[in-house]
Amino acid sequence: MDSLENVFLFLDYLTDTQRKRHVVGGVLMSVSLFFGGLAFTLMTVKGEPDEERNA
Repeated sequence: MDSLENVFLFLDYLTDTQRKRHVVGGVLMSVSLFFGGLAFTLMTVKGEPDEERNA
């Protein structure tokens, strides 16, 4: 329970000014776009046909 409180205190510290909120928001958006692009790429990659794998 203490670690959860520490997480909330850290998030409160990270977003205590408008500039820090802007920076944290930009970082979170960049990370989400990166993982979204990675997921899209992995879903659209063509797999090898089965007969080529067994050869």
